[in-house]
Amino acid sequence: MSSVKTSSPTRSLRDVDKLGKDPETSRTPDKTEKQEKHERKVVNVDNKMENRLNMKDLEKLQDAFMSEGDGYDNKLSLNREQFCEALTIILGRKGNREEYGELFDKVDVTREGTVDWDKFASHMLLEFYERDDRVKSTQVPQWKDLKTLPSPHKELIQRVCFLKNMNKYISISKEGTIGFWGVDMKLQRAFKTGTDSCKARDLWVTQFVVLQNINKVALTFTSKEIAIYDLSSKVEFSCQYKVQGLSFTPLSIDYWFNPMNPNDAIIVFGDVGGYVNCLFFNSALIALFERPPAPAGEKQETCLNVLLSDVAIDKYKNCSFTRYLGHDKEWVRQVKYCQGLECFISCATSYATSLVIGWMEKHTSSNQSAKSDVWRYVQGNVTQRKELLRSFATFTIPQGINAFDVNEQMNLIATAGVNHHVCLWNPYVVSKPNGVLRGHMAGVVQVQFLKSRGQLISFSKDKILRIWDVQLQVCIQRLAGMFPKGPEVYSALFFDEGKDRNGQERNRLFISFNYQLTVMEMKLEIKDRVLSHEKPVVAAINNSVYNQVVSVCQGGTIIMWMIDTGQKVKQFNGIHGNSEVTCLSQDQSETRLFTGSTDGTVKVWDFNGNCFHTLSCAGGQPADVGQILNLKRCVLVVGWAKYITVFRNTSFRDFHVQPSDWKGGQEHSEDILAAGFQPPNLLATGSYDGEIVIWNTNSEHASKHFNQRSLKLLKSRGRTFVTNSREITNVSLNSRPKSRPKSRTTTSRVSIVSSEEQNEFGSAIAKLLFLEARKGHSAGGGANLVSCGGNGWVRFWNTAHCQLVAEFIAHHHAGSILMATDKKNQFLVTGDVDGLIKVWKILEYATHQVDEPITDQPPHQCQFHAHQDMINSLEICERNERIIIISASSDCSVAMWDVFGNRIGVFGQEEHWKIEPYDPTLEMGPEIEDEEKLDEEKTEIMTDDDSQWEPDDDPLGTRYNTWASTILGKDYQELRSNKRERRQPGTIPDLPYLHWEKTGQAPAGPYSALETQDLQEVPIITKPDSDKYFLVRPPSVDISKKLPALAETLKTAYDEKSLFPTYIREFEMRMKTYHHSILQGESKGGGLLSKTRPSLQQLGLQLNQVQKQAGTKSSSTIKARGLAGLKLQPVARSRTSSVTTES
Repeated sequence: MSSVKTSSPTRSLRDVDKLGKDPETSRTPDKTEKQEKHERKVVNVDNKMENRLNMKDLEKLQDAFMSEGDGYDNKLSLNREQFCEALTIILGRKGNREEYGELFDKVDVTREGTVDWDKFASHMLLEFYERDDRVKSTQVPQWKDLKTLPSPHKELIQRVCFLKNMNKYISISKEGTIGFWGVDMKLQRAFKTGTDSCKARDLWVTQFVVLQNINKVALTFTSKEIAIYDLSSKVEFSCQYKVQGLSFTPLSIDYWFNPMNPNDAIIVFGDVGGYVNCLFFNSALIALFERPPAPAGEKQETCLNVLLSDVAIDKYKNCSFTRYLGHDKEWVRQVKYCQGLECFISCATSYATSLVIGWMEKHTSSNQSAKSDVWRYVQGNVTQRKELLRSFATFTIPQGINAFDVNEQMNLIATAGVNHHVCLWNPYVVSKPNGVLRGHMAGVVQVQFLKSRGQLISFSKDKILRIWDVQLQVCIQRLAGMFPKGPEVYSALFFDEGKDRNGQERNRLFISFNYQLTVMEMKLEIKDRVLSHEKPVVAAINNSVYNQVVSVCQGGTIIMWMIDTGQKVKQFNGIHGNSEVTCLSQDQSETRLFTGSTDGTVKVWDFNGNCFHTLSCAGGQPADVGQILNLKRCVLVVGWAKYITVFRNTSFRDFHVQPSDWKGGQEHSEDILAAGFQPPNLLATGSYDGEIVIWNTNSEHASKHFNQRSLKLLKSRGRTFVTNSREITNVSLNSRPKSRPKSRTTTSRVSIVSSEEQNEFGSAIAKLLFLEARKGHSAGGGANLVSCGGNGWVRFWNTAHCQLVAEFIAHHHAGSILMATDKKNQFLVTGDVDGLIKVWKILEYATHQVDEPITDQPPHQCQFHAHQDMINSLEICERNERIIIISASSDCSVAMWDVFGNRIGVFGQEEHWKIEPYDPTLEMGPEIEDEEKLDEEKTEIMTDDDSQWEPDDDPLGTRYNTWASTILGKDYQELRSNKRERRQPGTIPDLPYLHWEKTGQAPAGPYSALETQDLQEVPIITKPDSDKYFLVRPPSVDISKKLPALAETLKTAYDEKSLFPTYIREFEMRMKTYHHSILQGESKGGGLLSKTRPSLQQLGLQLNQVQKQAGTKSSSTIKARGLAGLKLQPVARSRTSSVTTES
């Protein structure tokens, strides 16, 4: 530590304040700043600044921060500029000023503007913990579904191995049945073998081993024989050698060959007497045993019988034999030759000799290596062979061990103990193991190292598989409940971590259960895979109030993310205790969260993690809550029963809320899995058998039943319900999580229901959606309800006419699917169990009434592989003029995409994103745009009808065919066929408003939803007598004719008091007085005005004159201005006023 404490860093830090204020020292040249700008790029996780610091760098920084300053505890505290200068002085070229500034911003989370050693150390500690967790999460293998292979075996399977030369798998069972499997896990060949030494019913195959370098297989029998078969022949499975005369029955066998010299090989086998027997070969590629010459005139026998006693006395030059007693009178369960340690390892189920290592004698010489000395020593006489093994190492383990495995790279031996423990041993230390892996509750039967991953697999009698991290000595994965049920069985384990011919790792795990053979394939591992949760994500929803995405995993962890950046905001753990969470929803105000669990409860939360209510759905019994639907006055819960569970808002007074009675009762015959709601009172529920029921939420009674595709109706029909053009698609079996075995089952059915076989799982409805933008289309016959579920089907329904409008298969071979749509119902997004997402354009799909359901797919926008595992939820929202898809998957991630297939990001990644408007046409190059323009301008070339003309068929044979028999006919036919094709103008597009009646499409326009019919015939109308009711119209008179004065037409005098009310006369007097006062002020230059009273007839004449003057103006202007544009103006006449228009 003293060497680290140099004075220069301390002095430099003390002078940082001065350096920061000095412009010459603190400011870098312009050239350097430009270079830094050009060098800016996104760095990966391993190239982060925190990961580049080693222990010496941290010690230097600690010593520098410990100097006196004005910070906490009188220690040094630096601002951003000082921090960058200090790290530049101490770390040198570890980074640039920009990276140091980013590191300061990460450390200063509270934005106090200063950083001391405590803050820096805390940040580094959290960074290291996060990196360790990230490494652990990437090491946990992800498995595909367990598959049970069709087995030809009738007895328990002894072992499974891979044949490198043949690129096949081989399995041999106790009765002698041999099966060959291709890399596609299909059975290729199966036959039975045996020996003539005893009857077949008394013969067992105890074990076998593959001789990879010579393409042979060696089998051990209970008849105390070892038979070696040749695998090169594709026709027959011939036995080449039989090693007979064994002292005890062989139980285990192993084979090794020298990779530097394949002629050198060893077969080691253990027997029931506790002996470890070794056969050494020096010309394995030529022949394992030298064949004696055949007698004259006789044919050479195919099988050579070899006595072990003859091998021991050197009768065969290319083979030698030795053995040693490793386990006194104990069965040798497993044997193995270890090349790196140059020893034989064997095990037994005994305490005294649980594991025995037989070390081979090593000879060191300046001219020969140890390996060559071994082989020279092996080829010596009998006396030298007895001295081949110099010593033994015995490991004592309580109750013994069943199996072991060796990792030569780590120099470790893993033992599968009968006492439920897995021990890791150093081969040179017998006193105690390096580590004891505890966790199994039954005896461990098999162990195997995953050498490429640094892990260990162990399998116990209670059918629990554990995967251990060898370095950390912790269990990183436990697999249980997926293996075949039944009593205690014999199991053999084999993990194939080899690579195929394309260089990809196979990573297949074979486990046998008596005669059954199962295989699990490891999923392709994606390096640096981002995880949003530690466990599979159940659902993710968008909250528009807080602009957040809320996700929940099966383990009960709720995380809230910022939708605009992907940053984590809050996290709540263990919301349902040890129960598994199954669904998530929010109320209509988007301020409360509802979570459902397998314990039959629904909990209500706020966004601070406070639980307000607990809804008991199943009366305290476990129940699988599938969906929570929040309405205005109640909450509906479905998923585990045939009826709807309702919680009314009036019951939300206590913490524990009990359900109310649903007035409609039970209408479904199977469990309800999905529900959808359309305001104001339309509710749809879908059940396990494919039936859809429409409810009225006001009366809570069912109004309609959709059972066109329900299971009970299909069974009653007993025939195919689709058109003949649809393909029959077989879907493979996929397993689903235990939490939702019915809601999204993966047991699939054929795409059409045949009369011979009906599969119930394909009818289940997983999702129901109302198309909110099509509320008016239901009356006109258009679809307003979409359902999806089993076997990848998507169906469009009309709730008004109770009709199936369209159906199509969105995902072939995918089992159950989920879906979502946007508010405008432009796109429909579907996701399957393989993580594939497809986007469909449904704006003009199924919008009109049809006689038969539409079977064509809607226009396909795009498809992309969003996740590595099944998709559990989909949601669509719009953000910054961009339609966003939020997907949650069982691969523990929540991702965001747009409808064009562009990934925005995965929640949990370090880099934050920014959602910007996206136009796919901007990414198209100029060449593509030019090609599109040429395609649009190109006229359609159509062939002439005359060039393809042929005479009509003559069934009676009365017409003579002159086309093929006359010269003129042949010439004319050749001329017409070689005629140049004419260019025709482009066809008019199939627009709905041009000829929608012919095409059958819906009429375009605002009245497209209305149902149009032909007009009714009008009956003959009886016309009236024209002379009686209609008179001849008099000729038109000139409207501009001067009207007579009122005084001329009136025959009697009239009284104003009797004609007009009092308020009108008073108003006239006030107006007369007002006009008189105004006219007196303006009459100085215009003469005196007449004081006679104007008449109504004179006022009409003035209006007529105004109309004549305004006749030159457009009528539209006068209509637009109306009476509001008229104003009375004074005129120099007695009690008259002119009317003019406003300019």
